[in-house]
Amino acid sequence: MALRNVQWIPVPHRTDDRGTLAVLEGASVPFDVKRVFFMHSVPARTERGGHAHPHTDQLVVSVAGSLRLELYDGADTSEYLVDDPHMALYVPRMIWTRLREFSPGAVTMVLCNTVYVPADVIRDIDAYRARLGAATA
Repeated sequence: MALRNVQWIPVPHRTDDRGTLAVLEGASVPFDVKRVFFMHSVPARTERGGHAHPHTDQLVVSVAGSLRLELYDGADTSEYLVDDPHMALYVPRMIWTRLREFSPGAVTMVLCNTVYVPADVIRDIDAYRARLGAATA
């Protein structure tokens, strides 16, 4: 997958005098959800990610606060500020992902189309590049 496939997806929501209710379901998610996880209490200057998922598409939402998401497809790098709970960032499989600069109190939720299989995660950048090269050969 290439960075051109990364896209912002609106999170449907309603606001009234009771607050805001945001919902991710059905057509608002570009895949069938198999796993949801969230990160919180991330210490200052901590980086997460540093890996790629060969089979997993993800939807990243900042429920509270913000973070920077750096994405690399083997050729190009793009950086995204994820800071709006009404916008989710779609990250397709085989994109190298780094999450950093979490704001104090940040809560980040990620929806995935697969269950977690630790052995599937590519954690070495050289192995990632080699796998990309093999896919294009």
